[in-house]
Amino acid sequence: MPSPNPQDQYAGIPRKLIDWFPTIDGKLCHPSNCQQECIPACPRNIFEHAEDGSVIVARPYECTVGDISCGFACPFDAIFFPSRSALKAMLARAREKIQ
Repeated sequence: MPSPNPQDQYAGIPRKLIDWFPTIDGKLCHPSNCQQECIPACPRNIFEHAEDGSVIVARPYECTVGDISCGFACPFDAIFFPSRSALKAMLARAREKIQ
């Protein structure tokens, strides 16, 4: 039996129940004017290029909950994350679902 992936849960909560992940503001993102530093900056391979050349969040639930480090790689500050208070609310709702 394969060992469970530690990314499958966060604080004992199934990761798929936690809607915490980055979003990209398309008005601020200018992939043709940067080196798309966000793509290699993400250790979980969350981002990828869309057909139109823009950068998208392709695998949101692979993102490590609470890790905002890739946002610092964007020279245009186009990557956003839910706030700490929003994360706390998400976790509370998710806990209610699994109890």
